[in-house]
Amino acid sequence: MKISKRLVTLFSVVVLSSVLSAAGNPSSFSEFDTNKDGKISEKEFDARKTANMTQRANEGKQLKNAGNSPLFTDLDTNKDGKLDNMEYAKGKEMHMQKQNQMKKGQGKSKGKGNKKGQGQGKGQGKKSS
Repeated sequence: MKISKRLVTLFSVVVLSSVLSAAGNPSSFSEFDTNKDGKISEKEFDARKTANMTQRANEGKQLKNAGNSPLFTDLDTNKDGKLDNMEYAKGKEMHMQKQNQMKKGQGKSKGKGNKKGQGQGKGQGKKSS
């Protein structure tokens, strides 16, 4: 039996949506799609992002990495001015992967210096006569 690529992608979206809902993610597709037409417009997207950030700020939560959140144009892969469920889920997944990569890289650097410092301390004082 052949399983179509579209069916596998649809299944992935359903699984991802379930995982996000179980994690208490406040930004599900249906919350962005305020007019319930099955698509997210740029206006709906921006309004929901603003509402989410305002809510987090009011709860006293830090808004670190807010500048790393995806733009509407990043998610609108077919450039039709609307996000469907597939585009939204793919964008959300890519954003989560990016966030996880950023977390993995924090605090693990061993530096790149050669442990000899910067210069030899010569030539930094006044010239003596």
